[in-house]
Amino acid sequence: MRFSSDLLEEIRNRCDIVDIVSEYVHLKPAGKGFKGLCPFHGEKTPSFMVSPEKQLFHCFGCGEGGNVFNFLMKYERLSFFEAVKMLAQKSGVPLPVDEEKEDILHKKKERLYKLNNLVVNYYRECLFRTNQGKKVINYLKKRGINDTSVEKYKLGYAPPSWDALNNFLKKKGYTYEELVKAGLIKKSKTEGKYIDYFRDRIIFPIFNLSGRVIGFGGRVLDGSLPKYINSPETLVYNKGSNLYSLNFAKEDIRKKNCIIVVEGYTDVLITQQYGFNNIAASLGTALTTKQIDLIKRFTDTILIAYDADSAGNMATLRSLDLLVKSGLEVKVIDLPLGYDPADFSIKKGRKPFQNLIDKSLSLIDYKLKLLYSKYSIKTIEGKVKVVKEILPTLSVMGDEDEVRAQTKKISEELKLSDEAIRIDLVKYKKGLREFIPSFINPDSEDGNIKAEKILIGCMLENEQITRDILTKLKAEDFSVLLHRQIVTAIEKNLKDDKIVDSQKVIDYLNDDKAAKIISKILMKENITFDERIISGYVDTINNFKLTQGRKNLEKRAKILDEKIKISEKIEEDDLKELREIVRQLKNQSIN
Repeated sequence: MRFSSDLLEEIRNRCDIVDIVSEYVHLKPAGKGFKGLCPFHGEKTPSFMVSPEKQLFHCFGCGEGGNVFNFLMKYERLSFFEAVKMLAQKSGVPLPVDEEKEDILHKKKERLYKLNNLVVNYYRECLFRTNQGKKVINYLKKRGINDTSVEKYKLGYAPPSWDALNNFLKKKGYTYEELVKAGLIKKSKTEGKYIDYFRDRIIFPIFNLSGRVIGFGGRVLDGSLPKYINSPETLVYNKGSNLYSLNFAKEDIRKKNCIIVVEGYTDVLITQQYGFNNIAASLGTALTTKQIDLIKRFTDTILIAYDADSAGNMATLRSLDLLVKSGLEVKVIDLPLGYDPADFSIKKGRKPFQNLIDKSLSLIDYKLKLLYSKYSIKTIEGKVKVVKEILPTLSVMGDEDEVRAQTKKISEELKLSDEAIRIDLVKYKKGLREFIPSFINPDSEDGNIKAEKILIGCMLENEQITRDILTKLKAEDFSVLLHRQIVTAIEKNLKDDKIVDSQKVIDYLNDDKAAKIISKILMKENITFDERIISGYVDTINNFKLTQGRKNLEKRAKILDEKIKISEKIEEDDLKELREIVRQLKNQSIN
């Protein structure tokens, strides 16, 4: 269907691009416009701009841009027709009807939405109009779920009959094929009959961001398993792309710039009854990248409120590293053992739950707390396990200052070398997952020799770092003769070829010992390109040189002093040299 330019202009005029984009991206004022994290590519620094004046958007990171129609087409993966129709509905602009050319997929989705609404009403009738349903209402009240929540979330009840819903929908004209694809019935493996997917369960309709029903969750009334089941994947429902109750919570999330993510339906219903309206459920503890993108539309801060057993599960915590990697600020509500958010709210009340929110821990601090309670940090084995399990989180943190602060804190708590943990972090980032941590394999060499080897490795791997190091150190500053020779060869290689090539350095030296030490340095995997770490190694060499120089001066001063004491005649040159040594030692002390 073709739309007139006048019609498209009318829709654009009625739909402010900032309002539309704000439904998908968390925008902040920036000059005459707004900025946020681009929803079309992963980024940690906002480069996505929206101009209310020009009614355009553009990402200076990936290059995506255009008007409000282009945005919806790209984000929602809509056809131009679907994007225009969506905005026309939002703005109240009537569209000319042309059923023959309407998108086929769009029609199928609309029919599925209508079917889901019909099913919602059926399950609600079963809840309110049957004797079994009345028992379920009493059960919900005992669980602490009030009438307002039952109505707001359109809760229902699936009767225990094998084919009650099936028979109801068949009379409405739906085929078996349609109902199977909708995830409402399935074929029995034993008898080959079509049976209801949900039976004798409390029904929780699952809404998309626009508030349309896309699927269902069902909870048993007794202790049988599985406790919860969700609709299978359909044309409109994908578990990993939605968050339960986000349609109700999104405005409050925007206002508070924070989302509380819980595990299940009941946690949402109960906690929102206590005034925590910025809450949604992950429909499973492992958050997906699509769910994270959904969260980033509305906020840059997330609070995880899983029950203690789930939150303490390291597999769950590893999945939360995705949140840190995405640039979100991640905190964990530290619930007491045996409690989930719903139980805690009911038994303790609103204020204690708010106190837990106020005292929530960063993800890394929460992980460390669990690890310290799980492993004995008085033993080497315990320290190894703590470091190895915290490295994944450290590796995805984008703020280098925060990484340095965390490694320093961890090193102090574990009584380890900060440098050793940072070296292990470099190894982990390089893809090494199984390695002996640096702190349990201490090098017997002196610190300055170790520093010299690492700096040589850095120079052999990176020309720019070589240039930087050579502005601060000379070959003669290296204490080991072979090291000095290697640095000299590196300088020559850089001067002659404008690059550093380890093969050419080895060829130039033509020395078996030099070849062995170069290969060993490059194969140890402890080379770093972190400027601060490199600067520390440079300082180590310079400090060693100063220390050695001082020791040599003191040794020479002692020899001269003894010579002067036993000599009948004081040599003027000896006295002059001694005075010069004293002056140098004094200057070093002052510096």
